[in-house]
Amino acid sequence: MNITAFSDRLKEAAQRAGFTYATYGEMGEVSLPVLTRHHADDAPEVYISAGVHGDEPAGPMAVLDLLRRKALPDSINLTLFPLVNPQGLEAGTRENAHGIDLNRDYGTKPLAYETQTQLEWIGDRQFDLTLCLHEDYDGEGFYVYAHSTDKNSPDYAQIAIEAARPFTGIDGRTEIDEMPAKNGKMFPPVDVVNPKRQDLPEALRLLFHHGARVSVTTETPSCQPITSRIQAQCAVVMAVIEACLGS
Repeated sequence: MNITAFSDRLKEAAQRAGFTYATYGEMGEVSLPVLTRHHADDAPEVYISAGVHGDEPAGPMAVLDLLRRKALPDSINLTLFPLVNPQGLEAGTRENAHGIDLNRDYGTKPLAYETQTQLEWIGDRQFDLTLCLHEDYDGEGFYVYAHSTDKNSPDYAQIAIEAARPFTGIDGRTEIDEMPAKNGKMFPPVDVVNPKRQDLPEALRLLFHHGARVSVTTETPSCQPITSRIQAQCAVVMAVIEACLGS
């Protein structure tokens, strides 16, 4: 991926869609962008991130597509981190340029510059809904990892699955990343969902420390065509946000 050209396209699309474009750090010649759009003080706070793993391009490309189509609803407050690991994306590597897996660096003492500066920007901000867009080279279809602190909330995992199904199908494995799974839903054991882990993933950091009442991590199968994966990611984002607004 030509990361400089992609970054320029993101900035242009974000500004045309009414977002404020800012940066929270610099990686060589490429900025680390954060896009925000405020609707009202009492509107839901929605967080979307993509590109944490550099070998997972469908997430950043889906964000770009949503921005270009001006598809994201303007009735919510949005914070987007569309390019968390630009050097990894340019190199096509899971880790950043220093070999750090950023999605294992959201504990109390992050090591990577990208993670440190992102968390400094976030500060004590709180979010109602968080969406972390990922992909899986071992994936046999779409799968999802979702948390909700409200027992009466919609089944966000199932909503995500049904949105992605037409584009990528659903991963039928009963074990994913050595964790139980069923019909596209991951079920991490209690010791994995531990707020004290130093190798905390981004989604759990947001859940435990930033008030997320709904946390959704998407996983599209890297073996499938990129267009299908982008369509699946876009469909899931829109379906989950719509469900959150209606709950």
